[in-house]
Amino acid sequence: MRTTSRGVVLACALAAALLLPAAAPGPDPFTDSTALTASTPPATPRTPSRTAGAARGPRTLSGGTPGLYGGAERTGSCDIGRQIGHLTRDPARGRAFAEAAGISPAALPDHVRALTPVVLRADTRVTGHGLRAGRITRYQSVLQAGTAVLVDDRGLPRVRCACGNPLGPPEASRGTPVTRGTPWPGYRPGRVIAVTPAPRAVSGFTIVDVTARTWIERRTGHDVRHDRPLPPPARPTDPRDRAPSPPPPSPPQTRVPPGTEPTPEPDPEPDGAPVRETPAEASPPDAETPLPPPEPEEPEDPEGPDDVGPDTVPDTPDPPDGAGLIPDDRAAARIPGSPTGVFGN
Repeated sequence: MRTTSRGVVLACALAAALLLPAAAPGPDPFTDSTALTASTPPATPRTPSRTAGAARGPRTLSGGTPGLYGGAERTGSCDIGRQIGHLTRDPARGRAFAEAAGISPAALPDHVRALTPVVLRADTRVTGHGLRAGRITRYQSVLQAGTAVLVDDRGLPRVRCACGNPLGPPEASRGTPVTRGTPWPGYRPGRVIAVTPAPRAVSGFTIVDVTARTWIERRTGHDVRHDRPLPPPARPTDPRDRAPSPPPPSPPQTRVPPGTEPTPEPDPEPDGAPVRETPAEASPPDAETPLPPPEPEEPEDPEGPDDVGPDTVPDTPDPPDGAGLIPDDRAAARIPGSPTGVFGN
């Protein structure tokens, strides 16, 4: 993204993040809302069990992670034609949008058409850009799960459909992150994520159909008519399952007291006689049999059990594509119409 020459107004301190509900336009909107989908989470508040995750900053997930985004089959979450119209009818507004997005004004229509309409399935931290009195503003924000966005071919959110504002990756927090605004029911600081670019450009995204509770593939770009159903993606193998097995314990050894003669072996049976199995010799009274080594114990998590979701978010940051928000059989049955339900049930 090129450096902008226009003066940029910092709408709030970079250490703070503004909480933006799914359908709210937020500060300094570029355009009217073009969102076609903005699902609000259930009005059941959940009490955070811990907030240590907020102190470390949001968890990062690759933009190509299956299940990171949702949508409805062959239904866009944003009216891209209207979005382009809002920006091209006002040249000054279009130039400001292009500047914030790091593109040339002439490339604006093609840039927006190349983005893919989806909805967020987790509360997501981003850098928002607004327009106030002809000047670009920049602020940190947390977008509520269910927010309609347009993402690029690396899976990064680039436009928020409720206001037309360009989006970028979040700034690194300076100090302990704080938030402004009213939290929505179910908001948990430790469950906020940040999206990082996929290792390479993708031709399509594996997303959750939030109305049919199935999986679909959505091609990159604005045309959602080519959506097609997919079988549930295979869950990634737990790295611990691939760990080498510990060696078997050594067989117990019997110590023979000094001066004790070993018991002679019995004479072999005559040819043709059946072979008799002799019982094992009992150990002398003072024999010592070493115990097998104890099984290694897994270190305890100092922060307690992970509460990000039911087998939905990987434990390692920025996982490779193919890992991540893939519900198992139990979680798959709990994917409701709301994009946030897989995290909240």
